[in-house]
Amino acid sequence: MFSRFLASLSIPLAASRAYLPGHVWQLSLVAGFAVQLLLILFVTLTGLDQLDATERHMQNVTEESMRKLELSKTMGFLARERTMNLFMVMHTADPFERDAIYLHFEQLANKFVGVRREFLKLPLTPTEHRLLEEQRRLSRIAVPYQEEAIALAMAGNKAGAGAILLDQAIPAQNAVLETLAELDGATHQSTQEAIREARSAHDSARLQMYALSGMALLIGIVVAVVVVRLIGRAGREREHMATHDALTGLPNRLLLMGRLEQAIARAQRQNLMIGVMFIDLDRFKLVNDTLGHAAGDELIRQVAARLSRIVRSDDIVARLGGDEFIVVVSDADKVGQIIHVVDKVVESIGQPYRIGDREFFTSASIGIGIYPHDGADTDDLLKNADTAMYHAKELGRNRYQLFDTEMNIKVAQRLELETDMRYGIERGEFRPYYQPQINLSTHRIQVVEVLMRWQHPTRGTLLPAIYLDLLEDTGCIVEVGRKLLREACRQCVSWQAAGQAGLAIAVNLSSKEFWQEDLCQTVAATLAETTLSPQSLHFELTESILMLDIDQAVDKIKELKRIGVRLAVDDFGTGYSSLAHLKHFPVDTLKIDRYFVKDIDRQSTDAAITQAILALSESLGLETVIEGVESMAQLNILHDIGCDIVQGFLFSEPVPGEAMSALFERDWAAEIAQDRPAGTA
Repeated sequence: MFSRFLASLSIPLAASRAYLPGHVWQLSLVAGFAVQLLLILFVTLTGLDQLDATERHMQNVTEESMRKLELSKTMGFLARERTMNLFMVMHTADPFERDAIYLHFEQLANKFVGVRREFLKLPLTPTEHRLLEEQRRLSRIAVPYQEEAIALAMAGNKAGAGAILLDQAIPAQNAVLETLAELDGATHQSTQEAIREARSAHDSARLQMYALSGMALLIGIVVAVVVVRLIGRAGREREHMATHDALTGLPNRLLLMGRLEQAIARAQRQNLMIGVMFIDLDRFKLVNDTLGHAAGDELIRQVAARLSRIVRSDDIVARLGGDEFIVVVSDADKVGQIIHVVDKVVESIGQPYRIGDREFFTSASIGIGIYPHDGADTDDLLKNADTAMYHAKELGRNRYQLFDTEMNIKVAQRLELETDMRYGIERGEFRPYYQPQINLSTHRIQVVEVLMRWQHPTRGTLLPAIYLDLLEDTGCIVEVGRKLLREACRQCVSWQAAGQAGLAIAVNLSSKEFWQEDLCQTVAATLAETTLSPQSLHFELTESILMLDIDQAVDKIKELKRIGVRLAVDDFGTGYSSLAHLKHFPVDTLKIDRYFVKDIDRQSTDAAITQAILALSESLGLETVIEGVESMAQLNILHDIGCDIVQGFLFSEPVPGEAMSALFERDWAAEIAQDRPAGTA
């Protein structure tokens, strides 16, 4: 019973703590203590009031009992006094004195009646009621004899009066006195019993008051113990929350720094090494953008669980926030032990993940700092591991990189470049350049691809390879890409108005741009603003973007197709299982990567592969564009195997918009025919 009572106290308190914010539930505990103190005060006051009531009752009972005892004795005294007056009336010769005695005799009778009435008003026991009734009956018998004896005595007949007095009046009065004596004894006994009962009730009330006060105190102690335990648990939980990541339960930066300092101190004493891995998931933002933040959180939890299973008990796994993790390999004798753990981390993270009914892959870029070579304290080790991680990303992601001192120079350069980039966006230094796609059948420029170039004020024109990843990582690609889209659409409308009927513009979409929720609304608004026909706008997407989430990518493509724009798969053939997944995407064009073109005039296999892709595209009803054409030898082979649209430096490098007029005016048919071997069409 007592355990259930404790449970009934702890459950509501625990529940209130679970559902209320910290400061609110602390106020609730204070309120609970106040209520508990009020309860103790209430119980104590109630007990004292009950004790006071029983004490007053005992006093009343005592007073009533003593009053009954006093009245019963008075009745006996008055009855005996009347008996004495009877004898005095009989033996007094003086008539005046006899009248006075008789008058006193009557007064005693009146007093007796008055006392008896007072007695009847008090609480009486059945015995007392019976004895009073008996006294009344006997008095009715004795009084006539007394009056008759007195009347004879008053008339001078002393002999007759004495005979009646001795034979009848005195025996009857003695019976009354005996009854009154018995009444006095009964009253005395009932008085004692009433006092005992009142005293017992008083003692019982006192015990109850002590019991209630003790129970209230016990409840207060129990509540205090429960609350103190809950406060202690809440304190431990707050401490845990302050030192651990809420999503994964791993140590956070605060706890990591403390444990890493301990590991460094231990390694210094034992002359051992420590490996610090800075792990960043590749393209994690795309997971959040495509699958939602709930899926991103679940991915983080699964990665944390995998890392925790890999390491030893003395090693450390921590989460810094977002998709960044730290793994500390302690007490290593040589670098090979650290690299062995790194390999296990790479392999584990690369295994497929299942979230809900979806299965997908991810990878990680890992930077490694080693104590004591890459830093003697926690700050240097983490900073250098972070630097190595960024270098791993620059090398193409899904890899690990050991730190070297030259990386700090590259990080400083990257920071400088990022600062310049943000100022460059504000100053409009990112400008569109254009490269034509030539239709070999019509010998006309069919599509113009818009490419981004950064006109740096001191470094000149920068190629996308230098800054494109930086734009992606910082999220600035969305702002720059939308501005590029508007300018390209306006430029295309201008060229069409100048006589280039049917000309289309091709715009590359980055991953972050493609997965923006408002992409379709932005495209529709841009077309309406620039008055460009939707059929004149082509978007180029890489396979890696589409493969992140095939179902959602298909839905997004269908939305764009409903607007009326055309879609092309860029760099086709170098990504994932292209042929296996091509059927999923309702695209219009395949752009065959330059990888298959660069050696096509020297390796027959490249020509065979390219011809197979062309046949596949034709069977699927898709257009094909060949990228990277740089020589007439390449062009002639592509022409011979049936390629229609080509693009590359052979025709033009990307140029500013004003330079495109000269390209539109060139006689492409004559230039191509001039360089083709004799006897070819």
